[in-house]
Amino acid sequence: MIDLIDTRRSRCAARLAASVVFGLVLSGSGCSRDVRLADKKVPTVTVRSVSHYGLTLDQNATPEQVAFAALRAIREDFLAKNEAEREAALAKQFDLCAAEVLAERNRTSLSRDEYIYSVVYRWTPTVSHYVGDFPADWESAEGRLVRRAVSRAKGEKESGEECEVAMQVADPAGDPKASVVLVVWLAKDGGFWRVLHLGFDPTTRTLTAKAP
Repeated sequence: MIDLIDTRRSRCAARLAASVVFGLVLSGSGCSRDVRLADKKVPTVTVRSVSHYGLTLDQNATPEQVAFAALRAIREDFLAKNEAEREAALAKQFDLCAAEVLAERNRTSLSRDEYIYSVVYRWTPTVSHYVGDFPADWESAEGRLVRRAVSRAKGEKESGEECEVAMQVADPAGDPKASVVLVVWLAKDGGFWRVLHLGFDPTTRTLTAKAP
């Protein structure tokens, strides 16, 4: 089991490195073409109503529900046993990204689709170390996910309707002092809450419990 986890972590590290190289090469080339990364065709992502993990993720879905679905898809991506499972999990992540908002923020020479791909492709490698503590169902996720206002640097202006959804996750080695607060940043995209990116709160390792 340890070897299998190490293999998956190595795969994620390689994927993150590949996505960085992918972005650097294309940003320098100024080209706009049908690019393939790891033999995967870059899709054209549209923001629309989707259903995943028993949830209808439409314009009425909450940020917490969308964040849960994204984390579940990332977990499936990391634990995938074959390429087909991996691609299915990645497709769900594309379903849940704020594609139009991301496209508007593209300041590279990558095409729209290439840029969105390069962002979403990094999600799993970024947070995969903690997938063992990701909730497997909405019922267990609901009490752990805490919605917060977006933390902004001094003088930084608001850019559309956004929020953060935070969740405390445990260290896979069991060190109680090594837990972290994972953050999913979301934005309203065409009336849908969708994910911009994921990361960690650098200011705290504990999260105030959600009020019942």
